[in-house]
Amino acid sequence: MGLPGARAMLTQASAETYANLVTTLNADAGKGAIMCVHGGVGLGKTFAVNSHLDDLAPHTTLRIKVGSAKIQALRAALYKRLDLPGEAPLNSTRCETILKEALSETPRVLVVDEAQWLDTRAFEFIRELWDDEDTRLAVVLVGAENCYQKIKNRPALDSRILVWQRYKPLTPAEVLTVIPEYHPLWADVPTDELLWIDDVACHGNFRQWAKITYLLREQHGGPGSKGAGSPGPTSTPTARGAAAPLPPYSRDIVRAVLSRLDPTQRHTD
Repeated sequence: MGLPGARAMLTQASAETYANLVTTLNADAGKGAIMCVHGGVGLGKTFAVNSHLDDLAPHTTLRIKVGSAKIQALRAALYKRLDLPGEAPLNSTRCETILKEALSETPRVLVVDEAQWLDTRAFEFIRELWDDEDTRLAVVLVGAENCYQKIKNRPALDSRILVWQRYKPLTPAEVLTVIPEYHPLWADVPTDELLWIDDVACHGNFRQWAKITYLLREQHGGPGSKGAGSPGPTSTPTARGAAAPLPPYSRDIVRAVLSRLDPTQRHTD
């Protein structure tokens, strides 16, 4: 959401993802293996995978976000990511031959996001690309919670996955460790208040914390907000270049923001 002041946090799950990616990329003498990262929405799966691959394989990663379950869309997306000339051939055999030739030229990492939407043929196509003796391809499948069962229902693909990782919500202990470092807005908020917000609204979901942080900052005049005149919850440059003080924390302010996320939430005006 382009939230100024926010920091990328290395959570326990994210650290595990980094280690799993290293294992996956280095498997089979560098040819690469297949891994699957799955779990509920808003837990940081895609962010962690992409951030770590920016470090581990910045020039060889091919990212595809599935917009259609059909194999034709998957082939066309991969063709485009490989920067091959023209449009992907309509003839499936011809198209797949070109893709395999391109993937044999240099080691690649294929990241397929929203993988739970893939149909059987698309899953099989990914397996065939990885199985080909000439390709040098590591595959990272990122999907929702039901992605696990969809792959388990396809034994040929399931048997080839080297690493599974399931993302879970932040624990209360992780919330108290991570959130105060995530954004200055939370740095001095009492621990019982952080746990209250997590209990009533966030439930360990990082995306929910990001939305609440964004709305709090916007509502109270953080840098970049429109039409707000009061000091923001983060230090705000003034006309003379000085930093405006942080306003005092208030549950009423938080409740007002929560009512924007969920109209059934009661709050004090």
